[in-house]
Amino acid sequence: MHLKGGNYTTKAFLSFSIPLSAVLALYLGFRQPLLPVLRSYLPRRLDVYLPARLWEATPAVNLDGTLSPGDLLKACEGHQYTTEIISLDPLLIYINNFTSAQEAEELIKLGSPEFAESFISRSRGSTQRVTGRTSQSAPLPMNDPLVLCLLSRARKFMGSMLLPSEPFSIPQLVRYFPSQKYDLHTDFWPEHQITSLEDGKQVYFNRIASFFVFLRDNCTEGYTYFPLVEPSLPNILDGTYNDRIAQGEMNGEAKGIKFKPMRGNAVFWVNLDKDGKGDRRVVHAGLPVDEGEKIGLNIWPRKYFGYVDGGDEDREGMATKEGWSGRWKD
Repeated sequence: MHLKGGNYTTKAFLSFSIPLSAVLALYLGFRQPLLPVLRSYLPRRLDVYLPARLWEATPAVNLDGTLSPGDLLKACEGHQYTTEIISLDPLLIYINNFTSAQEAEELIKLGSPEFAESFISRSRGSTQRVTGRTSQSAPLPMNDPLVLCLLSRARKFMGSMLLPSEPFSIPQLVRYFPSQKYDLHTDFWPEHQITSLEDGKQVYFNRIASFFVFLRDNCTEGYTYFPLVEPSLPNILDGTYNDRIAQGEMNGEAKGIKFKPMRGNAVFWVNLDKDGKGDRRVVHAGLPVDEGEKIGLNIWPRKYFGYVDGGDEDREGMATKEGWSGRWKD
């Protein structure tokens, strides 16, 4: 009797513990990608309590905690970030967690072989190296799935500012070592540039806005500085943003705002008004790095301003000679 009763008790315990273990596995699996590891420690009979697709849908995690390339892209599509308006006029927005840490490192890996001395882009497509820009730059491949995902994220952020037919320039990595810098400049050109569409027609374009994303921040100093932008509310820099955003300084006087390199975070600003005129107030600089290494990413959406031959759109008044691009102040 005792043995029989003991068997009955054991069976009852197992019948209760198996579903309980299944519930625990489900909970842990959905909370974090541990199911492949957890499965190896659980009895195989538990599989009957779990849907087969659960194992397949679980992200594959490498030994170093990173996602596999396929699951990184899936995570990229659903990536979340938060925003803070720093200035309304000109519009400047701070983006927290615009990229994940793994996305940042993967983007750096993509472009690292192409790093070379930086140059500036003049009007009509000419380029030039100057002493005011001493960083290194590298293009990112436009056909890479992760790059495409990031550009899609930037496009969604911009909403109606950018038409579906209006593209991005090639994303550009920039790397700064100690003492390297980029003096004051703007991202828009003083005159609209010319490019050809797929149908062969030529159009005028310019950089309507800019994203600057911090991808690596193992450095001291190296702030991105806007001397002519002031925060929307007075005294808001006093502890509101911790050390992410701080008061700038020029010629020994407090002036403008500066952004500390923080991996994954980004700054977005608008370069042009509705008529395509450049806003000189968004002049900015990459201040020198003191120690370590800083890597950032430039994302430049292009806005079209009419056909070169007149075509279907009138470009009168669109071209502007005000402002400057790719230059630096003495």
